Amino acid sequence: MRAIYLFAVVILSLPIFSTAKGIETAKQVEQNLWVMGMPAEADIERFAEQGGDIVISLLSVPEQSQTAESTWVTENGMAFYHVAIPGADGLTLAKVRLLDKVLLEHKDKNVLVHCASGNRVGALFALRAAWLDGKEKDLALKIGRERGLTSLEKTVSEMLAQ
Repeated sequence: MRAIYLFAVVILSLPIFSTAKGIETAKQVEQNLWVMGMPAEADIERFAEQGGDIVISLLSVPEQSQTAESTWVTENGMAFYHVAIPGADGLTLAKVRLLDKVLLEHKDKNVLVHCASGNRVGALFALRAAWLDGKEKDLALKIGRERGLTSLEKTVSEMLAQ
């Protein structure tokens, strides 16, 4: 009986350890900017209903191929952009500039930027703050953390120290 109990505890605990923790609902971080982890269809619909205009996905290409997000976005009358960030290797000046370009082109629009957990969102915003906006490293990292930066913080910190 004890073995069955332990097996049940282990099985019931698996989702807790395999689910990425991050920003689970859209968080407004600037006047026209929201960030979050992976949105569900209902999140996209809610963002559109609340005046959303643009959704920028930072999911990797394989991650993006597993979701119908671009369809959900366009069906709700919004524009969809995909800036693929495949983890730490995707944190490049070119990707930061691409995100910046889209944000600047739509600076008066309501924009949602997301990845799977918010970590890559925060990383890109920290790099943008330092590389493009000239912010000091500590302030750039703070901006990143406010936008979801967690496990990539050491990598971003090292990149900003170069």
